[in-house]
Amino acid sequence: MRVKTEDRRLAILAAATEVFRARGYKAASMAEIAERTGGSKATLYSYFSSKDELFREVMKTQAEDRMMGAFGSLAPGADLAGTLQRFGEHYLDTILSRDLLIMRSIVMGEGPRSSMGRMFFDNGPAEGWGQLARFLEGQMQAGRLASRSPWRAALQLISLLEADYVEFFMTGLVDKPGPERIAESVAAALAVYLHGYGVDAAGMTSSSREPLS
Repeated sequence: MRVKTEDRRLAILAAATEVFRARGYKAASMAEIAERTGGSKATLYSYFSSKDELFREVMKTQAEDRMMGAFGSLAPGADLAGTLQRFGEHYLDTILSRDLLIMRSIVMGEGPRSSMGRMFFDNGPAEGWGQLARFLEGQMQAGRLASRSPWRAALQLISLLEADYVEFFMTGLVDKPGPERIAESVAAALAVYLHGYGVDAAGMTSSSREPLS
């Protein structure tokens, strides 16, 4: 019996990622994935018991290798606006990459008919958004943001960051924007976000200030 190795496991994940991107989830076959790795289906199944498990691991790897880099940039500090700007640029640059857009489109297409949507959420957004919520909660406790629901605050920030690019997620037909366009979009989103959640030197939220006469 052939001994399982980490190198072989990573090779299977790389091949599976290519097949899922090219074929979609439903049309992807374990036979093609095995062929691309130069092994047999029996060997493939010794590493992953089903196509569901393999796809789940592909999504998890995508999240860990790509998305966690963005959420990992959320370091507590005095420069909240700068931290959120860097996070937003990293986040958009990551999710607007072609390979992740393809994976997201697969989930959107298959999710309503299976458990894939939940699988994607648990292995991707849930972890990253939870990390963002914890960061925002710390900023609220430090008095830099208005004290509200950290989870809702995280969801609203993500929604604002993605607002300019909904068409990418729906169609994938538009070229990825350049760094300057992404930076501009993030700055515009943060202007709205910090107006609602920001706290000035007097301890008042931006949205509670009296309008200028």
